[in-house]
Amino acid sequence: MAAKTDPAQLVRQARDVIEEFNRVVLDDAQELSAPALSESTQVLKSLVERLPQAFEQTADVLELLAKSEKVTVEQGDVKTEVVTTAVELRTVAADNEQLGKSLANPASALFLMGGR
Repeated sequence: MAAKTDPAQLVRQARDVIEEFNRVVLDDAQELSAPALSESTQVLKSLVERLPQAFEQTADVLELLAKSEKVTVEQGDVKTEVVTTAVELRTVAADNEQLGKSLANPASALFLMGGR
């Protein structure tokens, strides 16, 4: 049974919204305030904190699909490629977890800034 919602489409929508955010921040730079930047940074931090779970779950599902023999590869051994890819996804998850932690200080600093 196919997924009811295309996961890639959801991620594309998130990517497109981030691209729009980037344009809005630059285009409206003079009209923005520190509190607006603070709120945006808090939400970005929240987004980043959710990414590790997305990568972990992707690795888990890949392994599940491989166990059900629903994965093929053009070159190499399926088992080896799946294990390698799952490990890489989990490494990315750990890297993103650190990014979320790294955002704590600037997010806190922005929270304390006011605007005029």
